[in-house]
Amino acid sequence: MTAAEQLAAWLKPEGPSYGAFPDSAAAWSRFAEKACQMGLAGLILEAARSHGIDLPQGVVDRLTQQATLVAGNNLNTRSALEPLLAALNQAGIDVMLLKGAALNLNIYARPDLRPTTDADLLIKPKDVPSTTALLESAGCRRGFDLIRADFFPRYHYEAEFLTQSTNPLRIDLHARPFRPLRVSRTMPDDAFFKDAACVRLGNAEALVPSTEDTLIHLAAHAAFHGCSRLLWLYDIHRLLLTCSNKIDWDRLLKRTETWRLSLAVWEGIYAATRFFGKSCPERVLRTLAGQRTTWRDRLTLRSAPDDARSPVVHVAVNLLCTPGVKFKLGYVAALLLPGRNHLAHVYPFRHAAWVPCAHLWRMSRTALRVCMLPLQPMSRRIRLIAPK
Repeated sequence: MTAAEQLAAWLKPEGPSYGAFPDSAAAWSRFAEKACQMGLAGLILEAARSHGIDLPQGVVDRLTQQATLVAGNNLNTRSALEPLLAALNQAGIDVMLLKGAALNLNIYARPDLRPTTDADLLIKPKDVPSTTALLESAGCRRGFDLIRADFFPRYHYEAEFLTQSTNPLRIDLHARPFRPLRVSRTMPDDAFFKDAACVRLGNAEALVPSTEDTLIHLAAHAAFHGCSRLLWLYDIHRLLLTCSNKIDWDRLLKRTETWRLSLAVWEGIYAATRFFGKSCPERVLRTLAGQRTTWRDRLTLRSAPDDARSPVVHVAVNLLCTPGVKFKLGYVAALLLPGRNHLAHVYPFRHAAWVPCAHLWRMSRTALRVCMLPLQPMSRRIRLIAPK
């Protein structure tokens, strides 16, 4: 049993089986540390209490320490977000909370249960200029530099901002909910806004996606990242347990097919089922698996987890899978003519001809990556796998 499987067993509705209990003091210590690393400390304590399990005192102390830290971070996040959301409200800009920021308001009852390392805010692309100006006027500074200043929101899904404080809060400002460029052309800009619900944070208001859209987002987001975090899969499982009777499954299935997300949503829900047991109707999984997918849908999903490690493959997949010839030509032009801020990171030396040298150095690195592609292990190459 892997560490992930052992921790998942504690979070199942029926509670952990005998084989999921650590068998020594050292194993209990490793169990507690792994739970903390995976962001599950508060959830393990909650599960132990609900099933009447007495944990070793050292484990309780370690998990409680981490859960207290999580609660403090979450409360600080809410405190930092409230004035920014209030300013967006005053400016008449619709802003939506995604992932942990939303789940901590409608799925997790206490702030010590679900950690958040950043705040994901979704706005409509048309509101990007006014929102970025408002954040900067509020003292937020930009995080990572994109290839060009206008790369977001047309070709990149998010921009990073950091609040001005002793412990800066990272804000991921989304103009669309998912990273793959193909999704920017298959989902409408207001997709999640149509049935959104309004929630309050102190004196401010924000939107959260409908239950159906929340499930779509959690499952597809996990799949586009290779279902790599147990906490993301537990989010799916907990949403299904908490809100299954509220979900309009026919509406959800229609949206996954229309937005070309059937395969990604199937994979995210299936991965959660594999770890935590069945919580989604079998009919829904069968329908998702049977909805039409194209080779572009499959290629987009299979390449997405390796985007950061394989930028050449990432660009190639975007060009192959994203609809719109004119749109793709604009994307290529943006990549070929990056801004000076980006070139400064690529080529830090300053001299009279540094700009052409930076372009030459950048193209040389890209050519080297292309030449190295055949030498990558098979596990890093793109696999076209459909659900079975």
